[in-house]
Amino acid sequence: MKSVFITGAASGIGLATARHYAGLGWRVGLYDINRERLAELAADPLFANAQCGFCDVRERDSIASALADFAAGSAGKISLVINNAGVLSAGPFVGIDADGHDLMIDINVRGFTHVAQLAFPYLEGADDACLVNLCSASSIHGIPNLAVYSATKFYVNAMTQALHIEWQPHGIRVTCVKPHLVDTQMARDVQAGTTGEGAVTLTPEGIALAIEQAATGSRVSYVIGSAARVWALLDKLLPEALRIRLTRRLLSQ
Repeated sequence: MKSVFITGAASGIGLATARHYAGLGWRVGLYDINRERLAELAADPLFANAQCGFCDVRERDSIASALADFAAGSAGKISLVINNAGVLSAGPFVGIDADGHDLMIDINVRGFTHVAQLAFPYLEGADDACLVNLCSASSIHGIPNLAVYSATKFYVNAMTQALHIEWQPHGIRVTCVKPHLVDTQMARDVQAGTTGEGAVTLTPEGIALAIEQAATGSRVSYVIGSAARVWALLDKLLPEALRIRLTRRLLSQ
């Protein structure tokens, strides 16, 4: 049986992805810091063959323990790791306190990095092994009012590109998905903390499907949503001044 380990799995995209893979008959590991929600999910018949456990990606030992705990039930190997846990603080850069900036860096950068590194030995040797990183359309161009969050996703994108090459000889594919705003609490936080950040048109269930497509595909990254794909293309082709104007225009809609 194929296995998938998901961080930030108690809600949003992580939970939708866990449900998707459970429906496909995979052994699913739902790991999160929300113990109460995990206990509720463990009682869901859909997750009868799943494993729910605590994982705080800010703590390297917590990640190591969670991965070992899940892999013990699948002969020490994990087919797919979905590096999903992430947080966001929206608003003017100077208006977000240091704790808000630090939390995004701790989870979206440090935690993301530790999950990838610690997952490597469990992916190596697994059939069709893959690491899928949750990136964002905010990695296309730096986004005002999401400056630090956007920067963390540029980091995710660069790490994905590097590991896609570095891990290929080990039989591990590395890819990422880059959705625009998804109908989750995070997107609602963006809209509450900013103005004119665009419409929410994507669902967690849609992103779960995109994650499966990325995991079975061949590309390094997958930009999700037609508007985001056009934006990504134009951002590569246009001169800097026009890229800035385009970004401003998109965010004002």
